[in-house]
Amino acid sequence: MNTVRHNNLSRKWVTVLLLVLSGFSTYAQQQPSDANSIQQDTALYRVFNSLAAADSNVVSILHLGDSHIQAGYFSMTTASLLQNQFGYAGRGYVFPYNLAGTNGPEDYRWNSTTRWSSERVVDRNKSDVLGPGAIVISSQNDAPTLSFAGKPDGSMDNNFRKVTLFYDAGNSNNTLVVPDATVTVTPAPFPGSPTLSKATLDFLQTSQSFQARWEGTGNGPFRFYGAIMENSRNGVLYHSVGINGAMYQQYNEFSNILLAEMETMKPQLVIISLGTNEAYGGRMDPLAFRDEIDKAVTLIREQNPSVNILLTTPPDCMRAVRKATRKKVGKKKYKTIYHTAYYPNPYISMVTQQIMGYARQHGIACWNFNLVNKTQSSKFAGAWAPDHIHFNVRGYQVQGQLLYEALERSYTHYLQQTKKNPVTSNDRH
Repeated sequence: MNTVRHNNLSRKWVTVLLLVLSGFSTYAQQQPSDANSIQQDTALYRVFNSLAAADSNVVSILHLGDSHIQAGYFSMTTASLLQNQFGYAGRGYVFPYNLAGTNGPEDYRWNSTTRWSSERVVDRNKSDVLGPGAIVISSQNDAPTLSFAGKPDGSMDNNFRKVTLFYDAGNSNNTLVVPDATVTVTPAPFPGSPTLSKATLDFLQTSQSFQARWEGTGNGPFRFYGAIMENSRNGVLYHSVGINGAMYQQYNEFSNILLAEMETMKPQLVIISLGTNEAYGGRMDPLAFRDEIDKAVTLIREQNPSVNILLTTPPDCMRAVRKATRKKVGKKKYKTIYHTAYYPNPYISMVTQQIMGYARQHGIACWNFNLVNKTQSSKFAGAWAPDHIHFNVRGYQVQGQLLYEALERSYTHYLQQTKKNPVTSNDRH
């Protein structure tokens, strides 16, 4: 019995070693000169084909992640650059993070006379349905109000002609009133309670603000899951969904989140920027992490078989250790001085290797930002936040621009291939 167990453990760690070595091999093969490039970029040819015709259709992109995404600086930079090139179809997914008591993009703000509580995918106790944003606010008010206002001097264009709200009023007898808009209420396109609703607001004129009031919701909790904003033009519609502390495992355990995203956003491209928190959770099992990547990719493809996926690796962040030293200040007196030391987190490399190895094995596009962060470290001088895990605003803007440049490089190559062989290039996915 012990021999069998020993053999099973041996096979497991041989597999782990092979995966790690495979990751190191790929890592070593990349040279600094081509670091900012997308591996397996032919896997993006379907969405590139849509971008080439973006003047006559809407290209929906979902950027999914953790705290690197929630604040919006990284994803909004990539979004604005893509929209400048291919057209602006709208702001995409927005959520009242300020009413939930957490950080979010600063180019818009929500207000309410109602008191709200919030639940997130990372919370221990949470609702069964968290909607497309992996977060929900709820209230016991029987006539809740919400108002949205885009900042005219913000980094994004917040003009809209159509807004889609996702909520659960607890009953089907409520009335939604939105001035200057035609309101159409239908069942929400993702599973949950029978009173989950989708309200489509069509505005006669372009606007940057609106106010919504629900009447007759009853005494049960009213839940709001966010909104999608469009401007009735063609181009790129870029949805950004990030939750502080999130990991692949949590999105997988609450698979209705990914399902809701596929149904409400219908993305042609899903960019996944996760892995940082897995590297800070103590001991890490490479096989288990790789399996969580596979679960997420499989679920996304089951709901949307034609979607393109782009995996990204996390920044080259550090671990912090608080150290104490004793300094003699008198004949028999000593003073303890504390300081923080930073050292490389070995699990970041392991996470990076597993993401790259999985992407290569399954023919999925991958942007190795960890390598870009290292080889172009001068661009990130002074761009780290004090915790050396996150960037400051400028650092995230640099990261967003680098992702755009990598996508643009692959897109240019796609156009060159299309000219050579238009039939096969358009058919590839």
